[in-house]
Order: sequence, then structure tokens, then C-alpha cells
Amino acid sequence: MHRPFIPGLGLAAVLVTAALASCGGDKDGVTPTPDAGGGFEFDSGYPPEDSGTPDAGDDDAGTGDAGEDAGTPEDAGTPEDAGTPDAGPAFPPSTLSGFGLFTGTPASGGLQPVEGNVPYALTTPLFSDYSVKSRTLYIPPEAQAGYSAHDVLDLPVGTIITKTFAFPADLRVPEENVRVIETRVLVHRPGGWEAFPYFWNEAQTEATLANGGRVVRGVSFIGEDGEERTLDYLVPSKNQCLKCHHLQDAQENQVLLPIGVKARYLNQEHDYGDGPINQLQHLANLGRLTGLPPIDQVPREPNAFDEEAGSLERRARAYLDINCAHCHNPKGTAGTTSRLFLNVDNTDEFTLGVCKRPGSAGGGVGGEFDIVPGDHSVSILWYRMHTEESGKMMPELGRVLRHDQGSRLIADWIDAMEPRSCK
Repeated sequence: MHRPFIPGLGLAAVLVTAALASCGGDKDGVTPTPDAGGGFEFDSGYPPEDSGTPDAGDDDAGTGDAGEDAGTPEDAGTPEDAGTPDAGPAFPPSTLSGFGLFTGTPASGGLQPVEGNVPYALTTPLFSDYSVKSRTLYIPPEAQAGYSAHDVLDLPVGTIITKTFAFPADLRVPEENVRVIETRVLVHRPGGWEAFPYFWNEAQTEATLANGGRVVRGVSFIGEDGEERTLDYLVPSKNQCLKCHHLQDAQENQVLLPIGVKARYLNQEHDYGDGPINQLQHLANLGRLTGLPPIDQVPREPNAFDEEAGSLERRARAYLDINCAHCHNPKGTAGTTSRLFLNVDNTDEFTLGVCKRPGSAGGGVGGEFDIVPGDHSVSILWYRMHTEESGKMMPELGRVLRHDQGSRLIADWIDAMEPRSCK
């Protein structure tokens, strides 16, 4: 059985020395054992029909027509080899299959995580132009992540996180005619975290390292509202990945960190093949997570679009936390320049934006104050989430389309505040 290639740990610790041929097994015919639940998580920005147990995934969840690009994907740079660690395999691999994280391809029935590469989902996911996503977490054998109640899990060197982005032809039938666009890979190396984008070919048989990013012209799909949407989809470059993932450490150095792997977003059930189990408890049972308290003592953020999961304010704050707070927090670049802190544990009304003038928004952004209680229409926070105008919309990367539901949620939250004048 293959296990994923762990870069930077020395030759003796490298578990795979050759890529899976087309992700489908090794030269000796040994097939990796897939974890259950490897299908796509349908976080298209619409409320799920069932807000309970996530689907374990279907064999054909990643299957689909590779589609025809309305334009030629443009690679802004040539994939580069970052060097060969410890005389082992080249790192980063030039193809996604070089990591040995999956068996199968979208063309052959879907990506299935190998044993030890654990699928997971978030209670409220980040919006990315209505794409559907699947996520996996690989923690090396004999290593453990450390539990944190508030921050990203303390993930050991050798950890690999993947997130795969895809577009069904019609979000109302999200398992049919799915085109997989990219898989982003975060790797914890001895010197810190590194990010690598992999772009899937039209045949849906392999994803290739694209350090310079890609632009995929004319990606079209039908939304759950029945309306057709078209966008030029950006696969971010390696450097663009850093823009959202950078934080200041205790020594005020800029460091790259994961975003979503926090206990409050992992605290929900997932079916790994033996029935639903809490995702954090599953990691602990596998010996990959230490320090986990009883699940009823673990914080949990609600599904932002499930009205039964939490109050309007709590759901709005969860949405802002996962979509905005990786930059807008006291340790993020946007936060330190704007003094707008949207992290869910911020209780200060002013730095949350109430009657606060922006630090660097410029003109023509919908108003004078970040939040005007009782009136979303003159609140800059809402305007920048709602607009599709380049240079004014937020976030700056990761979307070109408006998230209608997210915009409505934040509008409702602001309008529900007790009205007051900010003058």
C-alpha cells in the first residue's frame, strides 16, 4: 500500500519514492486503500438540503465532462522545481499524483484519498465563486496534531492539506458533468508551510504544478436559482496563495498558515464508512490528534445559512470569520492597516466596524463608515461584499462573482442592529 510522500523529513522518512501512475496504483499492482467520504463537499454557497450529517461521497462525485475551455488557460509562469530534499524525490512534485495522496482521477471515477489522507468538511466554508470543494488532511504516521480551542490545529511537520475545486454544469445536479479545475496543496516543511497550486488538464487525468497560476476563460454553470453564470476563473499563483495565508507570529515575522483547520469548523460529523462520527474524534481515534477535550466542550461555529443552527448575529459572524478574518484580524496585514477585525472572537464594537471610518478603502465604496447600524445600504462592509467591481470588491482574491446569500446574510445582520447615526 502506498502512503503519501512526505517532503523534507530525510530520506529514511520518505514513504513514497515514486508517483502513482495516473494515481491508480504502483508498478507492483498494489492499490492504495481509499478512505471513505472522498467525494466533493457541495459548499456552493447555498444552504444544504440536509444540514446534518455530511455525505460520505459517491464514487462518481468527481466524475464529469472535462468540458471545453472557452479560451486557452494561460500559465503566467513555468512550474519550477523547488529543489531535491535529502537526495529524495524532487520537491515539489511536478504533478499532483507525485504526492501519492489519491487513487483514481476525475476521468476514471473520482479522486479517492489513500489510507491516512482524511477527508473533512467545514461547518461554514469559504465562498469561492460557487465552486464545489473537497478537502483532505494527511498527518504523518507516528505524528500528532495538537488541539487548540481557538487557533489552527498545531499540525506537525510533514502534514499535507489539499483542497480541490470543481464546477458542475448545473448546481441543481451537482454530481453530474463535473469539471475539476484545480487542487491546492499546503505542505508543512521543516522551514514552515508552503503552498502549491495544481491545474487539472481538460482530459481530467492529471493536475500539473502551476506556480505562476492560470486563468481559465469562460467557466459556465447553472446556479441553484436556475440562472446561468460565467466567469474567468483564477487559479492563484504560489505568491498569491501567500496573500490570504499570511499572519504575523509572536516575533512579528510574516508566516504562512492554514485557514480552515480550526476546531470550531471541524466540529461536526462525517461518515468515513462506518456511520457518522465527529471529525475531530475521528482524528483522535486514529491517533492523529492529541489533547482533544470531550466534544461537548469543543467550540463550534454554525452553518451560516442554517437558521436553526444559530442566531442571525452568530451566523453572520461565522460567515465573516471564515471569509474575511484570515486577513482582517489583529495579526493579518489587512487588519493591522485597516483596524477592522472580523475574527469571531472580537467583541469590540468599533474594531468590528460599527461607526468606524475605513483606514484605506478610498472613495466610491458605498458609504462613509464600515457599518452603519440599521442600514446596510450605506455600510462599506456590505458594499464591498456585494459589488462585483474590480478594485472595490472584497475579498480581493478568490471571487469575481457576488455571493448572493452571503450578501443577504450580512445585510440582514446590519439591518437588525439598533439604528443609530454615526455622524
